[in-house]
Amino acid sequence: MNDPRYLYRASWSDEDDAWIGVCNGFLLVSHIAPTEAECLRGIRALVDDIVADLQGNGEALPPPLSWDAFDARHLDTAVGSTS
Repeated sequence: MNDPRYLYRASWSDEDDAWIGVCNGFLLVSHIAPTEAECLRGIRALVDDIVADLQGNGEALPPPLSWDAFDARHLDTAVGSTS
């Protein structure tokens, strides 16, 4: 898919001892991986699969959020608190 409106971020989690990837349009979706590169590939592939399912079912895609709106509160909800 690689829709340029969606942005992906990988952040290190000390608690998980791994990288956690998120996407600004899919608040409850995350991917965990041992390297940043694997993490970003994984979250992109996961979102691509979800988008294909949504489109296959005739459902609307979620709008991408700005990173300003996609703050730590959303990350805590998506992947669990990392504090």
